[in-house]
Amino acid sequence: MANFKKAVWQILLVSLWINIFETIRWILFAKPKMDMHFKALNLVLPNEPINNILWFIWGIIMAIMIFIISKKFRTLETTFIVWITVYVMHWIALWNSAVLPINILLLAVPLTFINVLVGALICSRFKSKDNN
Repeated sequence: MANFKKAVWQILLVSLWINIFETIRWILFAKPKMDMHFKALNLVLPNEPINNILWFIWGIIMAIMIFIISKKFRTLETTFIVWITVYVMHWIALWNSAVLPINILLLAVPLTFINVLVGALICSRFKSKDNN
């Protein structure tokens, strides 16, 4: 039961980090560029409450991925595996759908990498405490 509680706390902390960081990144950097890009394509960027709920769930799923993968891999390995799986694949899908403004990647690449790295560091910190 103690291991279950530790796992829940880790996932909760990583999820909290990811969702707060992503919300700030979205509001300050990504949304303005995405709005302009979608307007240029004569599209409307989806921004309904259900979209926000789905992004919140996405953050929880990413936290669970980081937690699980960090059990088998070191911090940087976990970071690269999750970052490529989550973000790079996401950008490829958006680019393939012709709705990715490429210039958004200048800030998105380093910021999203930092996001995943901090999540992996949180899990790593718990792992090192378990080893003591």
